[in-house]
Amino acid sequence: MSIETIDKGLIDYQESHQEMLDLIKSTLRKSQIWHLEHFPVYTIGISEKFIKEDDNQTIPIIKTDRGGKITYHGPGQLVFYFMLDLKKMPFRPTDLTKTILNKTSQVFGSIDLDHDLNFTDPGIYIKEQKVASIGMRIKNNFSYHGISINYNTDLEAFNSINPCGLNIKACNLLEYININKEYLHNRLLQEYRELDK
Repeated sequence: MSIETIDKGLIDYQESHQEMLDLIKSTLRKSQIWHLEHFPVYTIGISEKFIKEDDNQTIPIIKTDRGGKITYHGPGQLVFYFMLDLKKMPFRPTDLTKTILNKTSQVFGSIDLDHDLNFTDPGIYIKEQKVASIGMRIKNNFSYHGISINYNTDLEAFNSINPCGLNIKACNLLEYININKEYLHNRLLQEYRELDK
């Protein structure tokens, strides 16, 4: 049976984060994948030690409990959160990030998008520019947080940061391939729903 998927639409980051925490604390929790977009926000993972805040900064900065460093979320990104009961998954918890990136890469390959996988600085890159960022957290054998894919988001927002702590540029997938957003979204969701197989 495929994993349940829930469309959260355009949602405030803090609201979705609280809903994730509520789910993993629930005794009735079950594996779910949420797909959504966020209002503009910078999120800081537990690996980020320092963050310089600009007085002119209009985009909120939120500290989170996910892995990774700083990244941007905003409209035009495809975001997928994986609340998975890892005891019921066919892979080890330590392979979670790699498994999600591999699934994403399979979809990119199926649409003939030339890209590179990086497991050291986890993400997917196109010509050394980051197009997909991932940050996960596991608590009591249950995962949360997920992956964001730049489709046609505001790249200017990345200029104020080093995405995921790296001195690299971000890019939009639409710069390199002409593909319908809904089609890509559905292909990714179809692949992710098979994570329990």
